[in-house]
Amino acid sequence: MAHAPRVMLIDIARTCAIVAMAIFHFTYDLELFGFAPRGTMTSFGWVWFARCIAGSFIFLSGVSLVLASLSGPVDLRKYARRMAVLGAAALAVSLGTYVAMGAAFVRFGVLHHLFLAGLLGLVFLRLPYWVTAALGVVVLSMPLWSVWPFFDSVGWLWLGKVSTGTPAMVDYVPMLPWFGMYLLGMGIAGGVNAFGGWARLAGLAHADNRLVRALSWPGQHSLAIYLIHQPVLFGIVYTARLLAG
Repeated sequence: MAHAPRVMLIDIARTCAIVAMAIFHFTYDLELFGFAPRGTMTSFGWVWFARCIAGSFIFLSGVSLVLASLSGPVDLRKYARRMAVLGAAALAVSLGTYVAMGAAFVRFGVLHHLFLAGLLGLVFLRLPYWVTAALGVVVLSMPLWSVWPFFDSVGWLWLGKVSTGTPAMVDYVPMLPWFGMYLLGMGIAGGVNAFGGWARLAGLAHADNRLVRALSWPGQHSLAIYLIHQPVLFGIVYTARLLAG
């Protein structure tokens, strides 16, 4: 069976999300070492900037799952390897932030979310696109409901709010309501496919164009960049702090 053409625009969109993430983390480091005013990262604009970044990664992952299935059934062996790498990366983030941040370590961040969403997404893959999109909207709207799932211990942090209170964490992206962005990405991607839109979108950015290749490269290596960029930025700002006395 022929493979569907790679949609470079999705890679470029992921590159934009990576750039935004690097800007956020660099500003976080600047505040941490006193180059930016205290409270910068907890201001309204930066909080929503962080949410948009996380939402974009999750949405694009949902889109990518649908794109991977357009040429036929998902290669479960290859997909399992990818999930294993993603799960190991999520564990590395938890361990690394525990060493660096102590009690504020990442218990369930964006990589943890993408790992579990990638597994759950397979269950929704064959639903009609409009059903998946509608489910995504329902899950995203859960914070607006008068009834919200409450649980008794931090062991349920991965799902959503807990009755014991949420501990301080440097990254927290629970399944509810954020899995709604993943489902919405799947639903919209399925709708684009139903109307024959992916072939046209693939034709808007060709891999033989040098600029397109340059812009899409970071998006094609987003996990590696995610793991590497913050230690590099942290080291740069830390060194600047030492030099500045």
